[in-house]
Amino acid sequence: MLKRFFPFMGWLEQYRFESLKADAVSGLTVALVLIPQSMAYAQLAGLAVGLVLLFLTPLLYYLPQSVLAAIIIMAVIDLINISGFVHAWRAQWYDGAISVIAFVCTLAFAPHLDKGILVGVVLSLTVFLYKSMRPHVASLSLYEDEALHDSVTFCLNECRFMEVVRFDGPLFFASATYLEEQIDAHLSKKKELKHIIVLANSISDMDATGEEALSLIIDRVRSAGLDISFCGINRFVLAVLNRTHLLAKIGEDHLYPTIDKALKEVHKKTHSDAEEELCPLTTVCRLPEMKP
Repeated sequence: MLKRFFPFMGWLEQYRFESLKADAVSGLTVALVLIPQSMAYAQLAGLAVGLVLLFLTPLLYYLPQSVLAAIIIMAVIDLINISGFVHAWRAQWYDGAISVIAFVCTLAFAPHLDKGILVGVVLSLTVFLYKSMRPHVASLSLYEDEALHDSVTFCLNECRFMEVVRFDGPLFFASATYLEEQIDAHLSKKKELKHIIVLANSISDMDATGEEALSLIIDRVRSAGLDISFCGINRFVLAVLNRTHLLAKIGEDHLYPTIDKALKEVHKKTHSDAEEELCPLTTVCRLPEMKP
C-alpha cells in the first residue's frame, strides 16, 4: 500500500547502500553549487563553492560523470549569448556568420577549443583582407538633399561627360589594383567622357604602391585624351604626393579643396559645347524607372 503512494520505496529495496557515499556527495555538491546560483544568492553561492573545494575536494572523486557534466553545463550556460549573435548579424551579416561558424567549430573540435577559435580568427582575417583589397568605389550624382551620393545605391542618372569617383579606403598595395580596374571600367563604359574627378577625402592613407598606381592612372587617363582632377585630399596624402613629386605631375590647377569648387570649374570646361539638357551633377536626375 505504501509503495503505491510512495514509489521510491520500491526502488529503496533495490538500492545499493555502498553507493550512498557517492550519492550523498553528488546531491550535496549539486545543491551547494547550483541551487544558490539559481536562487540568485551570488555571495552565498561563492561561499558554498569555496567551502566545498576547500574541505571536500577528495570526495569529488566519487562524483559520477553525469553530475560533473551537469555542473559544467550550468556553469557555462550563461556564456552562450544568443542575442550577441543576432546583434552581430544585424550589424554585418558576415560578422554574425563568423560568430556562428566559430561557435559550432568550437563545439565540434572539443576538447581542442583552440581549433575552433582559430577558425574564427582565420575567417575574420579573410573578410578583413577581402574588404581591404576591394573597398567601395562609388560614382556620384546629385541627390535631393543637394549632396552627392552613390548613383547606383540611390538609382540616379550619371553625367555623360564628367565622372565623380569616390574611393572609400586607404590606397595601398592591397587596393591599388582595384582602383585601376574601376577607372578602366569607367573609361570603357562612357564613350563621351571628358573629365574624371577623384573625390579623395575618403583616402586616409597612401603607400608607395598606391602612389605608383595613381601615377599610372593619370598617365592612362590623359593618354586616352581625357583629363583627371582631385579634390578633398587630406594633408597626409598630400605630403606623400609632394615628396614623390606626383603633385607636380597632377598640376596645381587640377587640385581643388572641395567638390563644389571642382564641379564649378570642370563643368564649364566639359559642358561648353556639350549637348546635355540636365547634368546629373548639378540637377537631380533619377533613372526613368524611378520617376513617379
